[in-house]
Amino acid sequence: MNAGSGRGLRRRRVLAGGLAALGAAKFAAFRSVAGAAEAESLKRLAAEKGLIYGTTISARQITRDPDFIGLVEREAGLVVPENDMKWQDINRGAPGDDDYSRADTIAGFAVESGMVLRGHNILWYFRTPQWFFTLPGREAKERAVVERIKTLVGRYRGIVHSWDVVNEPIEPKDGRADGLRQAVFLEALGPGYLDLAYRLTRETDTKARLVVNEYNVELDTPEHEARRAVLLDLLRRMKKAGTPVDAVGIQAHLTAVGGPPFSPERLRRFFSDIAALGLTIEITELDVTDEAAPAGIAARDQLVADTYRRFLDAALDEPAVKMVVTWGLSDRHSWIVRRETNEAKWRKDGLPSRPLPFDTGLHPKPALTAIAEAFAHAPTRPPG
Repeated sequence: MNAGSGRGLRRRRVLAGGLAALGAAKFAAFRSVAGAAEAESLKRLAAEKGLIYGTTISARQITRDPDFIGLVEREAGLVVPENDMKWQDINRGAPGDDDYSRADTIAGFAVESGMVLRGHNILWYFRTPQWFFTLPGREAKERAVVERIKTLVGRYRGIVHSWDVVNEPIEPKDGRADGLRQAVFLEALGPGYLDLAYRLTRETDTKARLVVNEYNVELDTPEHEARRAVLLDLLRRMKKAGTPVDAVGIQAHLTAVGGPPFSPERLRRFFSDIAALGLTIEITELDVTDEAAPAGIAARDQLVADTYRRFLDAALDEPAVKMVVTWGLSDRHSWIVRRETNEAKWRKDGLPSRPLPFDTGLHPKPALTAIAEAFAHAPTRPPG
C-alpha cells in the first residue's frame, strides 16, 4: 500500500466513525504544525514564526478532488469550511431540519490530517434560512438562534480552534449611532444579539477562540476609515460589557489593479489599536483579484503577488497577528472565478481571474513565492 492510499484509508475510518471518532480525537488537530510540515511548505514557514497558515475547503473537494486535497495537506496547517457550516447551507428548509454531513466530513478530515479547524460561521445575515424571517415574534427567533449556537458549537466542541461567531456585524452606511448593520438579527433581537451570541458560544465551548469577522477595513479610503472606527468602537463596547471576544478577523479581499489605495502605515496603526484592546488578529479570507489587470498572465500574476506581499509585510509587523488564511489555495476552487462564471462577467480578455497561490492545474504562481517570502521575513511571535 502506498502512502497516499494509507492516508485515504485512515481518512475513511475517521469519517466512517462520525463524531464519536472526532470526540475520541479531541484536540488532535492542535498537534504541532511544524512537526508535520513538509520542507518549504507555507505551513512550515508560518509555524516557524508562530503563525498558522490555512485555506478554505469543502466536503465536495475532499471526496472528489484528491490531487487538490493532497496540495492542501502539504501546504496548509488549518482548514475552514467555505460554505458547509453556514446556517442556510446546513439547513434543509425548515426549523431543525439540518444536515451536518458535509461539515462532519470537513471536521473529520481536519482531525485525521492533524490540522487546525476554524468554524465559519455561526450567524451571518446573508446566509440565514428563509424560515427564520417568518418566525412569529422575538421569543421564537431568539430560541432559533440559541438552538443554532448550542447545536453547531456543541457538535464540534473541542475541535474548532476559533469561531466567526458573528460575521460582518457593522455597516456605518445604515446610519445607526452604534454603527451596527441594520439586518435580520439586529431587527429580530436588538443590539443585545451580539452579547447573547458570544456568551452562549463561550458557554458551549470554553476553549474555542471567539472572533468578530469583518470586511472593508484594510484600505486607505474614507469608507474603510469609517468602518475601522466603528469596528474599534464595537470592540471597546464588547470588552467593557464583558462580552467574551478574543480576536478580530480581517477578511482582506484585495484588488491588484484599479482598487482603492493601500497604506501600510494606516493598517499597522489599526492593528496596533486592536492589539491594545488585548485581542489577537486573524487574517481570515485573503485573496487578490486581477479582474482589472492588463492582459498577459505573467504581468497579472506579478501584480497579484506584489499585492499579497505589500499587505502581508505590513500586517505581519504586528505581533498580535496569529493566523493567515487565504480564501482558497488554487484558482480551481476560487469564489472569484466561480462568480465570474455564474455571472458571465469575464475579464476583457475573456480569461478567468488568477487570484490564488496555485493555478487551476495546481502549479505554483508568483503569489506563492510572495506569501512564502512574507512569512520568512515576518518577526517571530509566540504562538497563540
